[in-house]
Amino acid sequence: MNLGAARVVLRVRTAADLLDLAAPFCLRNRAVTLPLAATLLLPAFAGCLLARYVLAWRWAFVWLLAIGLGALCEAAFTVAYSELMFLAPAAVRRGAILGRTLRRLPSFVVARVVTTVIHAVAFCVFLLILYTASICLVVPEVSLLEGAGPFAAIGRSARAVKGRGAAAFGVALAIALLPGAGVLAGELVGGTLVSMVLQLGEPFGNLFHGSGGTPYALAGFFVTVPLVASARFLTYIDLRTRKEGWDIQLRFMEMARGDGYPVEERAV
Repeated sequence: MNLGAARVVLRVRTAADLLDLAAPFCLRNRAVTLPLAATLLLPAFAGCLLARYVLAWRWAFVWLLAIGLGALCEAAFTVAYSELMFLAPAAVRRGAILGRTLRRLPSFVVARVVTTVIHAVAFCVFLLILYTASICLVVPEVSLLEGAGPFAAIGRSARAVKGRGAAAFGVALAIALLPGAGVLAGELVGGTLVSMVLQLGEPFGNLFHGSGGTPYALAGFFVTVPLVASARFLTYIDLRTRKEGWDIQLRFMEMARGDGYPVEERAV
């Protein structure tokens, strides 16, 4: 790993700083994230619409399907961001990202299922969910990027956030709320466009009037998938920077070269 080639400044960041950086990092790499979204998110969105309007699934089951598909798509974005951390978008190949994701997918799925069960049990005791949400924060990244097994990934994630529990919970809460914000934004934008601009009324119902869901809300949910992956990946990078002293190593490398701080100038 060539720390000097990092395209994001390797320094200690606050939780707010990490969340602020998530969208710019995603957009800066849109040459990769947009084709990846077209490859993964559009079929996932279409699958949910098929389940609702052709197979007549209830909205509750459609949302469960959307959450599951969103998690699988998020894995590919995480792998993509790990490549984009050190490579320019032009050097990153979509096929390589998908292949690497598929190889780690079984372990990733088991890890996500295990952490979901842990959160479900912890939710019964409100204060306990504060703990599990933080220690399991970067389980997907550890599973995908370090090749750890499901239970080893939980252990490594817990060690990574040790001493950063409050900040980790803050990031976890923001990440949990982001899809909900996307759903609301999608409903407001899509509903306004169709009912007021195009004057078509409410052909798909209205999320706020008890319909349970609409295509606009689903679209808003899937739009947040790359942002969620970006926020959690950057948190993972921050935790590794803190634990392994990447920022200090980088400073020593720059001092040895005697060329100042060029990484700060070219990276986010």
